[in-house]
Amino acid sequence: MYAILEIGGKQYKISEGEAFKTELVKNAKEGEQIVIDKVLAVKNDKDLKIGSPYLEGAKVTATLVENGRYKKVITVKFRRRKGYRRVKNHRQWYSLLKVEKIEA
Repeated sequence: MYAILEIGGKQYKISEGEAFKTELVKNAKEGEQIVIDKVLAVKNDKDLKIGSPYLEGAKVTATLVENGRYKKVITVKFRRRKGYRRVKNHRQWYSLLKVEKIEA
């Protein structure tokens, strides 16, 4: 059984017991249960249910394992022979969610 859900503007294909990283879930602490109701599709052994755009009554329950940051991404701007160099750094926040239950 798997589900396709939308969280943080992105879509993920998940199954029960699986952990995945997504955009930072604000106002949530580690170990807290999160209910995601933006479920696009659910596939079990027998049939496939597709919403338009979301399935009514379908939800995914997940536990927030940790909030963290990805590795540093370095951006370099350079113009040759002009003496122009710029270096910028960025570390994006993420939330690690573990799927507990999929309800269709």
